[in-house]
Amino acid sequence: MRFSKSFSPAGAAILALAVGLGGCGKIEPNDRQEPGRIRAEAKRQQARCASSVAYDRLKGLLFDQATARYRGDRANLDTLADYSTARMENPVVDRRDAALDITGCKGRFILDIPPGAERAFAGERRLQADVSYTAQAAADGNGFVYQLSGAEPIVSRLAAFNLTSGAFQPPPAIDQSGDTPAPVALAQADAPLLPPRPQAVPQAAPGAADSAPPRDTQAPVRGRKTDDADRPHRVDPTAQASGDTPRPSGASGEATVRAFYAALRAGDGNAASARIISEKRASGSFSPGAMTRFYGKLAEPVQVREVVAVSPGAYRVSYSYAAGRSRCNGSAIVSLTNRGGSDLIRSIRALNGC
Repeated sequence: MRFSKSFSPAGAAILALAVGLGGCGKIEPNDRQEPGRIRAEAKRQQARCASSVAYDRLKGLLFDQATARYRGDRANLDTLADYSTARMENPVVDRRDAALDITGCKGRFILDIPPGAERAFAGERRLQADVSYTAQAAADGNGFVYQLSGAEPIVSRLAAFNLTSGAFQPPPAIDQSGDTPAPVALAQADAPLLPPRPQAVPQAAPGAADSAPPRDTQAPVRGRKTDDADRPHRVDPTAQASGDTPRPSGASGEATVRAFYAALRAGDGNAASARIISEKRASGSFSPGAMTRFYGKLAEPVQVREVVAVSPGAYRVSYSYAAGRSRCNGSAIVSLTNRGGSDLIRSIRALNGC
């Protein structure tokens, strides 16, 4: 039987149809995927312009420009940066340079300043400007590098900022002026005087009564060393009223102080508050919520460097922490009391404001 070396017309038509269908089968999935790729790329570009990371980077650039022109104490401006928040209204992708992987953006930048700082800005709680900015992938692959322009209306106002940080910074866990009596070990000078303890008067020798000068039993004789029985003793009235014992044991007292600062380091306001006397936990800077908000958001958590006993029931604590640009290298006198067998912190008096 012999086979023809050429295809019949019918065979050629079938072969052409098969090739055509095969080609359509290869192209059709790609056509379906293309809209998805376009949407994913557009979403990626938009994320460069509109994200919390982008806004924080832009805020940093804005404060860098203001700091370069600032004439006051930089610590005040750094603290303002840490407690201000940045956001953007209507952020959009403005342009795209695929060759350099640069995304251009624009929007209305808004800086919300912390309560108390509005006094430096004519009562305004937010500063605004229409800005342009670019985002380019960092060479080391660690996020994006941003450039900012158009923020001059905000920068110029920040450069004229004239408040100290204490006017607007959230309070750390320290006693504010007038919140509490001074620490137990240092408060004795303010306590009421009690009469001196009675002192036995030695019997005079027979016949000496007429020749010896009368003795003043209320005041020590000048030039004679005064012992503890002569010296008026003082009592802390707040400790008496609450049933406190103002002298906890050394080992347990230091353990209480260290446990308190360990809780602050972890940002655990509930655990820290449990080490404070009950009447100071309800509100203010020693409440669980306040301590969690302040210490739980620190860029560098509290680090205790040293705890030293300065008197029975009082310790000097040296520590550090950072909220971002602003830093605290501080120390405080922590005074304890004993209630029901438990050592609790009665007061914390900062020695340098933080």
